Order: sequence, then C-alpha cells, then structure tokens
Amino acid sequence: MNDFGQQFREMVVSGSSPDGNVQATVTGERILRVVFRAGSYEWYGEAALERQLAGLAATTWVAWVRERREISRRASGLSREEARKSNSSEYEEAARMIEFVGASFDQSVQIRTTGMTHWDVRIAGGTLRRVDARGFAEIVREAFEDVLRDRESKLILLKADHFDIGIPQSWRDRTRDM
Repeated sequence: MNDFGQQFREMVVSGSSPDGNVQATVTGERILRVVFRAGSYEWYGEAALERQLAGLAATTWVAWVRERREISRRASGLSREEARKSNSSEYEEAARMIEFVGASFDQSVQIRTTGMTHWDVRIAGGTLRRVDARGFAEIVREAFEDVLRDRESKLILLKADHFDIGIPQSWRDRTRDM
C-alpha cells in the first residue's frame, strides 16, 4: 500500500454541475480541471453558468474533503464513528465560518465561499462570448487557485489561534489588519 502522503497526492475526485453539463476533477494536490459537455458552453448566459459553477464547486469540494478524510481515517485506524467525532473540534467549526475569495487574473471570474461549502460565482458580462469553453475553463482554474491561496493564508492564522504553531500574536494581528 502507498504511504499516507502518496495517497493524498494520488487521489482524484469528480463532480458535476446541477444540470450535468459541466464536469470537474480535483486532484489531491488541488489541481482543478473543468470540462463542458460538447455543445453546452455556447448555450449558457453568465447568470445561468454562475449557478451551475456554484453547485459544481460545492459538490466537488465536498467529495474532495470526504476522500481526504477517508484516507486519514484509514491511515489512523479509526472507525468511521471515531473519525466523525474527531472532526468536530472548535477549529473545524471556526474554519466553516471563514469566507475565502478569489478571482481570475483578468477579474472576469470571481469566487466567494464560506467554509468551502457555500459558493458564489460571478462572471463579468461578455466573458462567455469573449472566450471559448477551454479558455473559460482556464479562467475558472485561475480563480479557484486564488481561492485556495486565500484559504491557506487564513487557515494558517486560524491554526495559530487554536494550536501552538509558533506564530507570535503580534504577527497574527498585523496580518489580519492588512
């Protein structure tokens, strides 16, 4: 069997938009790939695709978290009930309340999520007619990566508040004020 870290790196989860026309895969290293069903991209308007992407993000991220927790549970030798109880900490509760934001380089796609469970996607007017499906998938990937960067920095501060990881309080306060 692979080691614990290798299992995380090799995991792949998939999700579908509510209408089934957009598919996403996310690897253990959080690399996103978005694909549109043939011919579907051209039929979307920005508002309709925003809703589809928000639903896709929620279901795909939930699948990613569940797979990661299952790998951790198996590696730790915990039963599902023991693992469920260990995931209900103050830290986990606080993490579910944090808002994470991100945007594509050109700001045409903006993502806002609370706790990585409630997603809001905004697409600038005219974007879908300006780029093809493959180009748009790249723009979504950029925005998702920006959300992940925001998530990592905010979770480091949260961990510092809940666990002694050696970040002085004065540094944490300055970071929050930025």
